[in-house]
Amino acid sequence: MTERLRRLSFWLLPPAFCLWVYWFGLRAWFQQDDFAWLGLRLQVHSFADFLSAMFAPMAQGSIRPWSERAFFMACSAVFGMEALPFHICIFLTQFANLALLGAITRRVTRSWLAGLAAPLLWLSNPGLAVPLSWTSSYNQVLCAFCLLGAFYCFLRYIDSERRAWYVAQWVFFVLGFGALELNVVYPALALAYALAAAPRFVRKTLPLFAVSAAYAVLHHIVAPPQVSGVYQMHWDSAVFTTFWQYWQWALAAARLPDVRPMPDWFAPAATAVLTVVLLGFALWRAWRREFLGLFCLAWFGIVLAPLLPLRDHITDYYLAIPVIGLAMLGGWSMAAAWKKSVALGAISFVIAGLYVASGLPVSRATARWYFNRGRKVQTMVAGVAFAQQLHPGKLILLNGIDSDLFWAGVYHKPFRITGGNDVYLTPGSETGITAHGEVGAIGDYLLAPAVAGRALEREEAVVYQVGGPRLKNVTSHFRDQVAPTWKKELPRFLNVGQKLFADLLGPSWYSLEGGYRWMPGEATLRMGGPVVPAERLHFTGYCAEGQLAGGPFSLTVSAGGLPVGSVEIRKAGQVDGDLAFPATLIGREEVEIALTVSRTFTPAGDSRKLGMAFGTFAIR
Repeated sequence: MTERLRRLSFWLLPPAFCLWVYWFGLRAWFQQDDFAWLGLRLQVHSFADFLSAMFAPMAQGSIRPWSERAFFMACSAVFGMEALPFHICIFLTQFANLALLGAITRRVTRSWLAGLAAPLLWLSNPGLAVPLSWTSSYNQVLCAFCLLGAFYCFLRYIDSERRAWYVAQWVFFVLGFGALELNVVYPALALAYALAAAPRFVRKTLPLFAVSAAYAVLHHIVAPPQVSGVYQMHWDSAVFTTFWQYWQWALAAARLPDVRPMPDWFAPAATAVLTVVLLGFALWRAWRREFLGLFCLAWFGIVLAPLLPLRDHITDYYLAIPVIGLAMLGGWSMAAAWKKSVALGAISFVIAGLYVASGLPVSRATARWYFNRGRKVQTMVAGVAFAQQLHPGKLILLNGIDSDLFWAGVYHKPFRITGGNDVYLTPGSETGITAHGEVGAIGDYLLAPAVAGRALEREEAVVYQVGGPRLKNVTSHFRDQVAPTWKKELPRFLNVGQKLFADLLGPSWYSLEGGYRWMPGEATLRMGGPVVPAERLHFTGYCAEGQLAGGPFSLTVSAGGLPVGSVEIRKAGQVDGDLAFPATLIGREEVEIALTVSRTFTPAGDSRKLGMAFGTFAIR
């Protein structure tokens, strides 16, 4: 093999392999959290809004300005709802990651073969399938770039002791905090390598810890840890069980039965073989006073450590960055075996082939799954956008939404990005959707039979059937045959910002204003009552700055003439309410909700006495 061919294969083979494995991921459309980030740009109307959109804690308290906020706002401003340019950016970042990993592995092992094998082994791990298929997981890819970039600069600094490389390491490190909170582990990675291979530079890693500590404290203050739900951290013995689960997934064989029928013995046997080979090689080298293998294992453990307390949120894409260490170790072991003898080299290639053959089918199947699901979401969103153009001002009812399509698309409200919020599911659609109470409520997306029937009678709504290559208008069928069979019960979800629900509002409400409605000092509305004691009243409102000119004020809520509770409002902006019902109201078919504010205000140039503006009310 000529030197030129070796060089070309070193730099071009990993990106080509990446495209082959994750081709479907490159072409996947938006889904799930993507729509929240795509809609973020619509909330920016001033510089203050921009700062809030970039740096305010969101989504479980995360603050990721580069990998989520700036990425989605910039790309959506240029490319709109075209998903391919987003994925091209992701893949280009991953190509840079592959180049960095190859260069790092070659530098620390002094082996061209190890430098080529490490990126290929990394790409074969199913942990990369989600970040390279789902746009919202770009934070994993960008964080890997920052960690690898910082570590590469640290290695160059060790080799040359040029200050420029040390400073470049700091630039990558600091910028990494804007990609993913996991960046906080970098000082431990740098220290682990220095202890293993460059003890003279240990002290150069210590200032990094101060920055990570400061970031951790600041993040804890502005975005306190979750105290409930799947993102709650549990510091108990479960971390060992979680670690073992991730270790099995990292070696790929445990995931293969998910996509292909395999004998029951295969996954445990393959996992055991790979575990013995990796640990055995690292320990053998350590016995020979070469501690690089222990560093590679430490990379896996150090990066994974902050995720282990998340015992209720074990997910494969959390492995995307930790398995870099195992990929380096695997590449080094292959190169060492090949250097020792042809026979050992052949055995190492067979073992690596076992790993690759276990991981690739899962990776490709995952990418294809995201592609197929994204295509269904795209068909639905595009169909609704076209229906809104055909029926301006009318409510869109969707029928035939299955569980996967609901949680991947409808739940995340993609339709507001295309210009409309008036989209609901037909009554009864909940029977085909699996409930996930830990994620959200299905009821907020359903239209009550009485409301839907009345809208169809007045020709204020149209119904579209979802399924197939395009949406199908089935309004006449629903109006003439289905709607007459619906029960005439009141809704348990009400949006006062839509004219559809105007009949359920008391006479004191003011007219609609851009998706919300103002109340004066007092207002009422009618809803279907709570069914079980656990159900509560949830509402979203808005408090204007002018209302707080006289100091804090209170909003008092009653239902059926009985007090429900009150909310003291001290700052302007969105107000979220969550109140329990009196036990005597459980089981009532209808309740009247009464709202009272302790003070009103009159804006300049407006003669109305305003209390608060409201959006939605829900009983769930």
